[in-house]
Amino acid sequence: MVKTEIKGFQILPINIRGTVSTHYVYFKKHDSRTNPDSTNNTSIFLCNLPILSDLQTIKKYFQSVALGATIEGYTQSYLTDTTEDVWLDLTKLTSDLPVGNTDETASKLPKNCAVVTFIDKSSFQLAFNSLKRLASSGTVSTWPMKEITSSYFLNLYKSKILDKEKLSEKVAQALKDFDNAEQESIENLQNQASLVDEDGFQLVVGSHRKTKAGILGKQNLASTVESEKAKNKMKKKEKQDFYRFQLRQRKKEEMNELLSKFKSDQEKVRLMKEKKRFRPY
Repeated sequence: MVKTEIKGFQILPINIRGTVSTHYVYFKKHDSRTNPDSTNNTSIFLCNLPILSDLQTIKKYFQSVALGATIEGYTQSYLTDTTEDVWLDLTKLTSDLPVGNTDETASKLPKNCAVVTFIDKSSFQLAFNSLKRLASSGTVSTWPMKEITSSYFLNLYKSKILDKEKLSEKVAQALKDFDNAEQESIENLQNQASLVDEDGFQLVVGSHRKTKAGILGKQNLASTVESEKAKNKMKKKEKQDFYRFQLRQRKKEEMNELLSKFKSDQEKVRLMKEKKRFRPY
């Protein structure tokens, strides 16, 4: 019997044009944290996609197996076209400002994985049912893979090389976006500094503190230290044995603890005597 499901994923056998081997793609409904309602889910999560799979390839495939299923979007992992195993957003390592157009979903997807979003619920249902039907029957469908030649890789390599003018424009634009984001962040923090807290105090912001962490970090630290001092002060003021019943209760607990330890020691001695290992001297 052919296995059609593994760990919640349906197994879709496909044949890549020009080959004789069978490739397996794993799919299931995409569980989105931003949209936990499964009734409005219109996305399919695909894993172990063939190389060079893009939006056009996905559209051609669904036109052949699920005609009428209109695709709205295609989000693939940032790792798919790289040799790295882990993707890092370097802007987050150097600044906490929201600069760049990083797709959160694409940054978290594993390598050779993608999320296909359909235009409505009916299109999603048509596509998902078609894939399930192919998976359950074990039917091998044809994957419309691009033709791979030496000219293709040459053009791909050339497309990744920017000339000096375009590179200069991109760097200038990135620096401009960073300066604008930094200025906006400073203005927002200055607006926060004009607010008065519950005790009637106003937050004073130094000129050298330009980030939210820099301004609020010291304030949070101060509040934490003050709260710890207050707790310790209250503990010192508390009278643990103020009433007689508290004294009796504490002594009773101490006696019970000593008694339990004594019985435990007796049991250990008994077991050692049985094993003839008891040597008190």
